[in-house]
Amino acid sequence: MLIFIVSSCSKDFLDKEPLTSVGPENFFNTASDLQTYINSSYSRLASQYTSLGNIANTALDANSDMMIIQTTVTGSLNLLTSNSLAPETSAAWNNGYTAIRSDNYFLHYALLNAQKNASTKHFIGEGYFFRAWDYFALLKTFGGVPIVTDILKETDTEELYKPRSSRYDVANQIIKDLDSAISKLNWKGENEGGIAGRVTKDAALLLKTRVALHEGTWERYHARKNSPFAVQGKNGSDFLAMVEPAANMLISRYGNRIFTNQGDKSLAYNQLFSQKDAATTEGVILYKVYDASKLADSHNFFFKIIDLGPSITDHLVDIYLKSDGTQQGATNVLNVLGSTLDPRFKQTVWTPDRGPFNKLPGRGGDGTPFRYPLIAPAGSYTEGFTSTGYRNFKGAVFAQEYRKGETDDVLMRYEEPLLALAEAKAILGTITQADLDKTVNLIRSRVGMIPMNINAGTGFIYREDLGFDKSETPIVNEIRRERSVEFALEGFRLDDLKRWGVYEKVINGYQPKGGLLQEVLDYYNRTPAQIALDMGSDPTKYSSIRADGYTLNETILTLTVGTNVDRFADGRINPLFKVADFRPGGRGFFIEPTRDYLSGVPLQEIRLYQSKGAKLEQNPGWR
Repeated sequence: MLIFIVSSCSKDFLDKEPLTSVGPENFFNTASDLQTYINSSYSRLASQYTSLGNIANTALDANSDMMIIQTTVTGSLNLLTSNSLAPETSAAWNNGYTAIRSDNYFLHYALLNAQKNASTKHFIGEGYFFRAWDYFALLKTFGGVPIVTDILKETDTEELYKPRSSRYDVANQIIKDLDSAISKLNWKGENEGGIAGRVTKDAALLLKTRVALHEGTWERYHARKNSPFAVQGKNGSDFLAMVEPAANMLISRYGNRIFTNQGDKSLAYNQLFSQKDAATTEGVILYKVYDASKLADSHNFFFKIIDLGPSITDHLVDIYLKSDGTQQGATNVLNVLGSTLDPRFKQTVWTPDRGPFNKLPGRGGDGTPFRYPLIAPAGSYTEGFTSTGYRNFKGAVFAQEYRKGETDDVLMRYEEPLLALAEAKAILGTITQADLDKTVNLIRSRVGMIPMNINAGTGFIYREDLGFDKSETPIVNEIRRERSVEFALEGFRLDDLKRWGVYEKVINGYQPKGGLLQEVLDYYNRTPAQIALDMGSDPTKYSSIRADGYTLNETILTLTVGTNVDRFADGRINPLFKVADFRPGGRGFFIEPTRDYLSGVPLQEIRLYQSKGAKLEQNPGWR
């Protein structure tokens, strides 16, 4: 395995040979050589479960409006006092170019030295995929960046200090690399594409739809609002037109094959993310393999439903439709929501009619109970709390794998290009009912949600604070809703808000809300006798997914309004009530709309360019 130097400036990224005991002249020959080198790139793929402390959690949307962490205020959304000074250095920039240097080194020598056969061709395709992946990460963070596609030497001064390319050119470079990857990679299940957990033609096609949709919508909506992040002379149509051909290649391969949990619609969506072997899970395109026999390859994914801080907010809950396709009414009672909303709601948010979170099968028999809905009073954090009362249930792992998890991690799935196709065609005005039936309605059928009609959304009220666009057609807004529901908590939300050009409309002034506080008070402030009666006389209080006879061992906790909990005028929990800006009349979250769509280019890089007589442009709003 080759080991790379991490440096803080562009020159160091690009002009040093990686430290290795094997030189390029006697490596990069066989498929085994290529596989060995490219294996190190896989750590850069985004896992579905991030780590908060030492516990695995579904917290990928915690930097958005749909999830908060404990009772604290997310710094990236609370920028009222920001002085707009760009950071001195940036891990995103440094690590991005370190990765690209590795990509370029691999592709240079693999194309030069590798044997000409189908196996080496596949692994070269993986190299193109990862360079596209790494440039896409930079594009989303910084916009246009310097494009470097070859290894550079000390004397390549001009190449080392190339100016930033436009985001349009960077996106086209990403598409070019993806087209190279698509032409070389095998399909999942075929030859090297059959090696568990590896990048395939399927994954490259999916990433192409992701990149094309992102850039196409970014150009469209930022041009429409004349934002400082618009691409002059571009309206996104070039990239939006790229979505359909790539998505159709996957549709021709996968058809209507998505995970259905053997027809159990009550858990089909929930358990998509909890299959031990993702290789056999319908619709899973790319996944990370776990093996408990190798300590480093096991996990604690069971704990992602314990919360330990990440809490779902009203912005996710309020976006669901009712199961009959109409908009929600006024009630926020969890059991009512669970029985009336899109079935994916109850498979994402735990509802009281399931009973306490007590001794779920994967818990491992350690005796620690769960309580539902468990609220953490300010300053009193205990295992298994949520600060909003909306508790994550999506992807609950029921297998007995406590701290020895082998459930594979789903990284890419077929539903994404399906919804990318629907969104792109809706924006371009070419979508038909047949398009909806093979995309949105295929996904909805898995859980029994009413199909979407081409006239869906007519007469609906679209709240801009939820990410809808009143100037768009109802069908575009409904596909936005579908995407928000289907990919809830999977890390898409922040990118979506930015590419739609609605970031500030959703975030600025937002004060997160939870469920109805009275519902929680009624549960918590019971007497010991009431608890004993509830647990003894009403077996439905226990979860329907565990009937193993464990009893509830609760610690009585008294909640006092205004002291350790509080609510808004509409009765919903105020999880941030101890922070002045998040009480009624407070300013709430804030981002600067002329600055915070992109990160600041690190000042160290700008000064380095200046020292060589070159110029690296700063992003709008930063200094």
